[in-house]
Amino acid sequence: MTSTASLAVRLCGTEQLEEPLRTLRAGSLSLAFDNGALRYIRIGTIEVLRGISFLVRDENWGTCTPVLDDLRIDERPDAFAIEYRGTCAATSGRLVYRARISGSSDGALSFVAEAEPETDLLTNRTGFVVLHPIAALAGKPVRVLHQDGLERLSLFPDVIDPECPFTDVRALSHEIAPGIWATCTMDGDAFEMEDQRNWSDAPIRPMFVPCVARGHTDCPRVRNSRRPSGFMCRGRFVEGRLKTPTHRST
Repeated sequence: MTSTASLAVRLCGTEQLEEPLRTLRAGSLSLAFDNGALRYIRIGTIEVLRGISFLVRDENWGTCTPVLDDLRIDERPDAFAIEYRGTCAATSGRLVYRARISGSSDGALSFVAEAEPETDLLTNRTGFVVLHPIAALAGKPVRVLHQDGLERLSLFPDVIDPECPFTDVRALSHEIAPGIWATCTMDGDAFEMEDQRNWSDAPIRPMFVPCVARGHTDCPRVRNSRRPSGFMCRGRFVEGRLKTPTHRST
């Protein structure tokens, strides 16, 4: 006798429902708050970033799911603010971080995390990961600001790029509508970008990469790290222009 798995189990491996995401707005800026991470960051109906997350990856590249406490959310028509404490437990130790997120109707979004291991911790990567939506950006222009202050105009990868398209990155800017540029600035350490389509994922992402060349690193208990990330849209916000462009196939 055989049993047939439900559609939920066949698709997701579990019957457990995900918690609904909370949407926050400040003027034309909107995003979804997902257990400490930010998803679907939009200006009007235009998706500017797919997500911003502060992640702890263990020595086996497992991603720790943070446990949040002391969560406070303040939302007003023209601004919002989020604060919380996240605890990440890996097989080799624990890390606690404090996060502060703020968004405003002028298109500014800030995400600052201050992390401190409670024990020694083996990690392949601890820091911010930013996801750019690939469908609207593949092959499109991007301004890349490097750590040495040099800015150059380049292109997001059109076809899948097996190598890192950009390295030693401090900021990335792309045009979301005529005359409106979104700049994502990442401070604290050098970042590089990888094309997630190599692993059948949709986005391309810049990420904090101090450990890429040397494998996992040991974060001693006394180490404290403050890493800010954020983006700013510059230009005249006209609601009628802030709509997702229609793409036609040829």
